[in-house]
Amino acid sequence: MNEEEFSSRQRQRPITGRPPAGAQYTAKDFQLDVLGKLEETQARVESLQESWRTDSRAAKYDRLLKFDSRTLVAVGAIALSLTGYVLQDARSKSRQDADIETTKARVTRLEQIAETNTEGRIRMEVELGELRDGQEEIKRLINAHDKSSGGTIGEVRQRDDARSNGTGRQHDHREKPSRP
Repeated sequence: MNEEEFSSRQRQRPITGRPPAGAQYTAKDFQLDVLGKLEETQARVESLQESWRTDSRAAKYDRLLKFDSRTLVAVGAIALSLTGYVLQDARSKSRQDADIETTKARVTRLEQIAETNTEGRIRMEVELGELRDGQEEIKRLINAHDKSSGGTIGEVRQRDDARSNGTGRQHDHREKPSRP
């Protein structure tokens, strides 16, 4: 504090309760001066504290909103990376879903083929059984015919051929007879 401020403050104070100029400066006067200065100091400290609070709030607010170009570039790069990962994951998930659906369709088709093959095999086995039964029946009929006519199949055929040709020449059974 310079002397001009000090003297101007002294002039602003009421002179009542002070001794006239040139009178003796007492301890009471000293205490009153110190208390006055303390009041001024306290008021100044309170105003500085309030100023400090508002300035610190403004600085925090500015720091939160203030981005330099490097920070913005870094935030943008991070956002692009995250977007890339999300898109890649979505594509991968989509591809997996498509593969699963394709596999399900293939499995369904294979099950249909297997069912058709099983039905065909069962039908074929039934038909083969019927053919075997028919073959056995034919064999029994032939054997019964041979027993009644008295000879083996080959002998009976040779006799029948000799009778039909009339020459006694043996006929090749593998040839097909010609039709008139």
